[in-house]
Amino acid sequence: MGEADSRVEAGVARFVAQVMRDFASGAEGGALSLPEQRALSERVRAPWRAGGPEMARQREHFAKTPVGRVRLRFLEPIGESGPRPAMIYLHGGGFTTFSLDTHDRLMREYAARAGVVVIGVDYSLSPEARFPQALNEVAGVVAWLADEGARLGVDAGRLALGGDSAGANLAVSACLKLRALGQAGGVRGLLLNYGFFDADLSTPSQRRYGESGAFLSSEELDAYLVNYLGAGDPRSDPLALPILADLSNLPPSFHVIAECDPLCDGDLLMAERMARAGNRVSQTVYGGATHSFLEAVSVSQLAERAISESSSWLRALLFPSAA
Repeated sequence: MGEADSRVEAGVARFVAQVMRDFASGAEGGALSLPEQRALSERVRAPWRAGGPEMARQREHFAKTPVGRVRLRFLEPIGESGPRPAMIYLHGGGFTTFSLDTHDRLMREYAARAGVVVIGVDYSLSPEARFPQALNEVAGVVAWLADEGARLGVDAGRLALGGDSAGANLAVSACLKLRALGQAGGVRGLLLNYGFFDADLSTPSQRRYGESGAFLSSEELDAYLVNYLGAGDPRSDPLALPILADLSNLPPSFHVIAECDPLCDGDLLMAERMARAGNRVSQTVYGGATHSFLEAVSVSQLAERAISESSSWLRALLFPSAA
C-alpha cells in the first residue's frame, strides 16, 4: 500500500493486508486466466461477506430488458411488508470481476439499516460483454421495475441507484441514459461509493496510492477500462466515463470518498461538477479509508460509520415523511 500505510485505519488495513495475502497465495502458480482470477476473487472475498444482518426474505428474479434477461437478487429487510422503496445496487470489480455474492453482505447492510429492499444486479462482465451492454442492462432493469415493481413488493416511484467503483459509474450512467429517455422519474437518489468515473490516471491521488503493487493500482484501472471499452477504447463517451457528461437534472447524490484511494481526486471532481450543475450533493471524505473499505465492516469502525451515514441519507431520501 506504499504511502497509504501510515494513514489507513487499523481495521481497513487488516482487511487490505488479508485480501492481498490471500490473493497472492492463490496465484502462486503464476499468471491467472480471467476465469481463474474471478474464481480466486470469489474465494478471497468469501470471509468478508459472512455474517451481518439477517433478511426477512431473499429472492431471485429475472428482469426482461431490451438487451436480454438480467438476474436480480432481492434482499428484503425485516419490517413492514407491501410496496417499499428500493435501492438498485451495482457491485464493483472494474467491470470485469466480482458478483452479487462478493457484495452480498454490503447489500444486506444497506437493506437492514435503511429499511429498503436492495436489488442487486448481476450485470454482464467485460471483456465478454463490453460497453454499453452492462449499462443498457441496468437501465433496462429500472424500466422493468416500473412495470413489475408493485407485483414484487417494490415502490418503483421511490428508487435509488447505488454502487461502488465500476458500479457507481454504471449508476450515474444509467441515470443519464434514463434521463435522456424521459424514464428517470422514479430514481430519487444516487449512492456513489468510491466511484470509477474518469480515465485520468495522472492525478495526485493516482500517483500517491496507485503505484504498481498497490491494493488498487493505476495500471489495473487502465486495464479495466480497456476490458470495458474494447475496440476504439471510447474514452470520450460520457456514458462510459460520466464525469464528461452534462450532469444537470440529476437526483440528489451521496458520495462516499476514500482518502487513500487512487480514485479520490476523481471522486472529488465528480462531486464538484455535479454540484456545479445544480444538483443536491452530499459528500464525505473518509480519512484512513482505502478503495473497497466498506467490505471491511466486520472489523472496521470506519466502514461501520460510512455505511451508517450513507444508510441514514438513503432512508431520509426514500422515507421523507419519517425524516
